[in-house]
Amino acid sequence: MTRRIAVLLLIAALASGCAAGRAFRRGQEAVRMGDWDAAVTYFTNAVQANPDNPEYKINLQRAREEAARVHIEKGRELEKRDQLEGALAEYRRAMELDSKNRLIATRVADLEKTIREKLEASRPSPRIEVLRQQARTTSGPPLLNPASRQPLSMNFNNASLRDVLNFIGTSAGINITYDQQFVDKPYTINLEGVTLEEALQQILSANQYYYKVVNPRTIIVIPDQPAKHAQYDELVVRVFYISHADATELAQLVNSIMRIPQMTIQPMVMPNKTANTITVRATGPVVDVIERVIRANDKPRAEVVLDVEILEVSRSRLKRYGLNLSSYTLNLLFSPELAPPNTSGGVTAPPPFNLNTISQGISTADFYLGVPTALVNFLESDNRTKTLAKPQLRGQEGQKLTLNLGQDIPVVSTVFGAAAAGGFATIPQSSFSYRTVGVNMEITPRVTYEGEVVLTLAVDNSALGVSIDVAGQSIPSFTTRKVSTTLRLREGESNLLAGMIRQDSIHNLSGLPGLLKVPGIRQLLSGNDNTDQDSDIVMLITPHIVRTQELTAQDLGSIYIGTQSNVGLSGPPPLIAPQPEAPQAAAQPAQPANPSGGAVAINQPPPGVPRAPTAGQFGVPNPNPPAPPGTSPVPTPLAPVPPPPTPPAGTPPAGATPPAAPGTTPPEATPPATAPTTPPNPTGEGPATGRGAPPPSTPAQIIITPAGTTFQVAGGPYTTPISINNASRISVITVTITYNPAVLRVRTVQDGTFMRQGGVTAAFTPRIDAAAGRVDIAISRAGDQTGASGSGLLAALLFDAVASGSSQIAVTSVANTPEGTPVQVTSAPVTVTVR
Repeated sequence: MTRRIAVLLLIAALASGCAAGRAFRRGQEAVRMGDWDAAVTYFTNAVQANPDNPEYKINLQRAREEAARVHIEKGRELEKRDQLEGALAEYRRAMELDSKNRLIATRVADLEKTIREKLEASRPSPRIEVLRQQARTTSGPPLLNPASRQPLSMNFNNASLRDVLNFIGTSAGINITYDQQFVDKPYTINLEGVTLEEALQQILSANQYYYKVVNPRTIIVIPDQPAKHAQYDELVVRVFYISHADATELAQLVNSIMRIPQMTIQPMVMPNKTANTITVRATGPVVDVIERVIRANDKPRAEVVLDVEILEVSRSRLKRYGLNLSSYTLNLLFSPELAPPNTSGGVTAPPPFNLNTISQGISTADFYLGVPTALVNFLESDNRTKTLAKPQLRGQEGQKLTLNLGQDIPVVSTVFGAAAAGGFATIPQSSFSYRTVGVNMEITPRVTYEGEVVLTLAVDNSALGVSIDVAGQSIPSFTTRKVSTTLRLREGESNLLAGMIRQDSIHNLSGLPGLLKVPGIRQLLSGNDNTDQDSDIVMLITPHIVRTQELTAQDLGSIYIGTQSNVGLSGPPPLIAPQPEAPQAAAQPAQPANPSGGAVAINQPPPGVPRAPTAGQFGVPNPNPPAPPGTSPVPTPLAPVPPPPTPPAGTPPAGATPPAAPGTTPPEATPPATAPTTPPNPTGEGPATGRGAPPPSTPAQIIITPAGTTFQVAGGPYTTPISINNASRISVITVTITYNPAVLRVRTVQDGTFMRQGGVTAAFTPRIDAAAGRVDIAISRAGDQTGASGSGLLAALLFDAVASGSSQIAVTSVANTPEGTPVQVTSAPVTVTVR
């Protein structure tokens, strides 16, 4: 029989060795073929079959590292091709193979965040955002739409202020009217290459005036006085619907910020707690500032998911052995008449007897002796308990998450009351309450703006203790262990919380005096009662960020609201509309300097109007105003060139041509070029195309129109519209703008109206990379079957000039039709100089 068992064991060992060797050889063959995943599988089987073989372990570790490297390379290739889901699967497989590599875990977390952000960005805009965008485009104040947007250059020496403003109006093609209290006075100014808005702001603010837009081609100049602001500034009532913040708290914040002492018209801010809205009454520029403040504070709270694993282990060991007596006493009783009653607890006290009985004599039968019984114990027990819980909690930051794992124990409480009024409280009245025992956790998460999670943790581990007898009632007692801490964890980082160990050790030894000190005998002739109780709690907490605070680059930037007497976004309100179409014209040569000095420099004529050779001739702006965004302009024949504006008396124009020398002939004037005329589209929309028509052969053009070619450091912001021409049925477009980050900085990106033709909802997703000098804009029309056609404004960038130098602003774009057909798009870079 023994020989047969040995043979079976030998056969089993040989079979195990053959299986391990066979798996190892297959793994080596997989290594030669470059299949590292299969090699890991075979080497793992070999190690499991023969765990003591070091060669198998070394090959397994090497195969794991190589397989992880291969998966990392595949993930990088897929990530370059923008296949993020496949790249994430490869990185996760690499993390399984090389779990100690923290770089892989970090990359997995970053990629999961990127995919989550893309999914959030691809969702259609909520209806409230669509309504807000429509309200901005339909209910805004009139914007100035000058005929010429060329930079202005002027040099006036002690000239009339009215003449200076009239010159600006004639050069830009706008009408300027004056309040009846306008006072003309001499003024000296020298400006080079400024926009119309900058020229008006500098001149009027220096002379304590401001302007108000009456219609797209007319402004009125008004004294900057409180009475005039009260007369001309229009009041606006607007209701802000708050989605995430508390309306009352937000209204208090707005009131504290917008209470400016020198403001002529103080805003009125009233919250509605029931509807969670804020109603504001103020001037238009102040309402725009309040909107920015509310938008920056009305942000959703971040949400987290907490993976909690709780392991509670308890062990109770009992060892009871030795000789125990029922009672360590001897009872000697004297009862001459009756025998004392004998109970299970021993001999009790005898009954009383008559003393005359003693006179008859006493014998040994009158005495009783109670001897304790002996009990030999030999008991040993070992109890083990393990409780495992894996709950998953989700909640918003700042809110308390509660987890209770246990049971409710009833606790009685007694109150004594009186039977009648004024009587003694002698009647007991009992009531019950419940107390939860077990593992109780309270977690308050907070997501930092760096993407980390701060957890305020309180753990309470309570258990039912020994009951206590109070006034004849058995009342339970409780044992409690509490810990409070604050943890700061990264996304997906796990924290092990342990050390809540409790050990109770009780050793009882009972026996006869003297024998307890004799070695060897005390273990046999005494009672030993040993109890050991151990309990421990181990918790593993892993936070995952589900949703962040959804901050944008605009939220992190400053809000420039002007001065105390002139409150508005970026100082004066943006009263000049961005140009929807920016025709590409050849740069005009610079005018020669005036030899007489003290004259004004002539503004460059707009594209489409040739320069006349006569001295002092001004270019005339195009009388055909730009079409609204998203529509095709209706061309009209060129208008005749009007006479130049009259400069102030005594100041000849700076661009005047000096008198011709004797014997020379002045050059002839070049006649205006004839522009082709296209019949207008009666619908007012872009060129009509069929639903399935292919894109036109002429590519669409994306045009950048900066506010001049020269920027001043700390003189911005400079609005740069990005418009599109000759577009046909564009449903999705992605625009990438690059610039020099050492010279320029993008403050914000504003949405255009071209992709919202026909009232279609368009998802506008900008992304600013300030370090790389890059802005990515993705615009898509939701549920579109027609596409946007014609010309219009795609977006507008607000640049700040941060340092001197030059920067080329370049645009690249990719567009598709609703059927997915690519649309050819061209663009030309522009260069700006910062001084």
